[in-house]
Amino acid sequence: MTKFRLESADAVSETLMIPLHARALEQQQPEPLVRDPIAAEIVERIDYPWHRIRVNRHDLAAMMVRLREVDRMARAFLAEHPAATVVHIGCGLDARFQRLDNGQVRWFDLDLPEVIALRRHVLPESERDRYLGCSVFDPQWMDAVDAAGAGPFLFLAEAVLTYFDESQVKGLVIGLQRRFPGAEVVTDGATPLTVRLDNWHLAFTGSAARIRWGLTDPRDVEAWSPGIRLLESFYYFEQPEPRLGLLRWWRHVPAISRGSGIHHYRLT
Repeated sequence: MTKFRLESADAVSETLMIPLHARALEQQQPEPLVRDPIAAEIVERIDYPWHRIRVNRHDLAAMMVRLREVDRMARAFLAEHPAATVVHIGCGLDARFQRLDNGQVRWFDLDLPEVIALRRHVLPESERDRYLGCSVFDPQWMDAVDAAGAGPFLFLAEAVLTYFDESQVKGLVIGLQRRFPGAEVVTDGATPLTVRLDNWHLAFTGSAARIRWGLTDPRDVEAWSPGIRLLESFYYFEQPEPRLGLLRWWRHVPAISRGSGIHHYRLT
């Protein structure tokens, strides 16, 4: 079997291997929180030192809960708008389109050119799942989506925007609001305290990437521009997954219980 390698010097790009490895490991659980058999197939086709990725059972459960909840929010949107256009920002090697495809959705997977090049080898695009190889901060991808897609629009950004400065994230969100009024955005965010803890964990796993955007309160994003509205927030410890084990007790510590969440906005 021919194996492919990610040819990138970008530390953030390489972080895509962590959730991919986690999704493959999850399929070995008796009752996976997310069923994604494609992940294990992709891992087999990539030349990468997988032994360097250290994922304990709590990390695995947390990543799968995040994946499950972003999928849930996307499914709810598609239940209301089955022929919508979805853009998966920082898609990495996630088979989210394959998990959520309802036979009508128009989908775009967006990531850096070298990531998309690898993705084309291991998970080819299709008629309703098109690939965009460029930075999320390069407006040319919006031109492609605007030309080929039709609203309503949903933008998914899981485990990607936190790696950039707040000014960059703010500029992107306002740009989406202007270009796609009425669109919705689902992204994850962490408080400054949790950012410090997450960066310590990244260092422990051997990753050179670091989280830079901290969000004290998800409603702070509403102040970026009139018309931005928070629709929903999910916090890991409000309805803790049993597989989180003793970490579930963090729900009793206010500074931690809402330290990391998934937030759904409408850009009216």
